[in-house]
Amino acid sequence: MKEGEKYVLDDQERIVVKELIKNPRISDNQISLNTSIPLKTVNRKRKNLELNGYLRYFAELDNNETGTRIFSGRHLYIIKLAHGISRKEFMDFLKLNSSKNKHKARHIHSSYVGRSGGNLVLVKLIESRLSSDIIEIFNCDIVPEIRQRFGEDAVVNTDVIHIDEVFRLFHNYMPFVNMKDGKIDEHWNDELVFVD
Repeated sequence: MKEGEKYVLDDQERIVVKELIKNPRISDNQISLNTSIPLKTVNRKRKNLELNGYLRYFAELDNNETGTRIFSGRHLYIIKLAHGISRKEFMDFLKLNSSKNKHKARHIHSSYVGRSGGNLVLVKLIESRLSSDIIEIFNCDIVPEIRQRFGEDAVVNTDVIHIDEVFRLFHNYMPFVNMKDGKIDEHWNDELVFVD
């Protein structure tokens, strides 16, 4: 496949991926039994999708009020950056800083880079034990790093949204609707599982 070319899953890959979405811990043997796709084919298809970076696995521990209760605060920060900061330069900065500080992993649930009106936008979902601590994490940790690298006027605007509940993740996972025992409930309609 050429660089930049769209990859289209074949029918067997689509079936294998659907099984993995429903239960990321499922074995290739069980996928083969569930789908009647030969075991070697399941293994080859899954490995190919993994090696090409199309298939990724995640585990999430719910540290909020509905889980371990370590964190009671969750805020979504939308940080608009100044003109002149290139996407590549900013991504390099994020990659370098992310590999240096365990503190970030503790409080940053997820991060995204986007654009709005010609500006780069950094979106961070920040968690903490107390909701009131999150502004300190933002002002004492995140903003100074951005300003140190890109200048005092690097942050143009910030919007904050207080997040109460997670409803849907990765198209298919709705913790309070279709998940049981850490995976999609076996009674959930297969037709509702999105692959491509």
